[in-house]
Amino acid sequence: MSKFFKNNKVIVILCAIIVFIALIGVSLRSQSQSPVEQYVGDSVSFGQRVVSYPVQFVKGSIGNLFSDNGSEDQKSKIKKLEAENERLKGENKKYKKELDIDDISKFDPISSTVLSRNPDQWMNTLVINQGSKDGIEKNMAVLTSEGLVGRISKVNQFSSQVDLISTNTRSNRLSVNIQHKGENVFGLIDNYDEKRDELVITDIDNKDSVKKGDKVVTSGLADQLPSGIYIGEVEKVQKDEYGLSKEVKVKTAANLTDLNHVYVAKRNPSTIPDNESGGN
Repeated sequence: MSKFFKNNKVIVILCAIIVFIALIGVSLRSQSQSPVEQYVGDSVSFGQRVVSYPVQFVKGSIGNLFSDNGSEDQKSKIKKLEAENERLKGENKKYKKELDIDDISKFDPISSTVLSRNPDQWMNTLVINQGSKDGIEKNMAVLTSEGLVGRISKVNQFSSQVDLISTNTRSNRLSVNIQHKGENVFGLIDNYDEKRDELVITDIDNKDSVKKGDKVVTSGLADQLPSGIYIGEVEKVQKDEYGLSKEVKVKTAANLTDLNHVYVAKRNPSTIPDNESGGN
């Protein structure tokens, strides 16, 4: 009987060993792939890479595109803001000057905006947005806070034409006084020198003394403009081509090339009573 049990133990141990070896083989086989499985897996992986790379590329390109566009948009916005800031600074300076109108307030000025200006007649005429409905009349003086720029030549109901002091027409010759050491020297604005950006005053007697830096104002004679409106400053004094009189070059106080806002002198200060104008 004892031999029988011994033989059974041997058989059981052998079976256990066989089962153990079989399990190890199955385990090893499950961790490896057949050539067909490997081919299928590689093919799928390659296909995924083929699809994945373009998708990633397109995705990255689109992202960069939006990123670049965003960057360009930001730069564009910054430039626009900077330009707008500079424009506002320029307007602010102009308005600050326009607020200082103590010298022209006595003219009961009508504030006006320049509506149009023909490039061919840039230094001759312009049109403002005020007309007869606003009290504008022909020959009224037009000025800025810096000085005289012209006078009204045509009046419509809602707009008016201004002949600038730089216009080269014989009918627009303005009479002026050159202030020299407390004396007024009479002259006429004859023409405008476009190259030097200066007014030319003629018909000044050779005996009259005029120097560079003397102030030039309206005389109030003949042309119906108020007297004493500032025009500019003497830049150069010379004899005319015949040597019979003096010729004076004047730099205008107002910038005639850049006019957006002007004032129209509604009434002549000489008609204002002394108690209203502050005189004695």
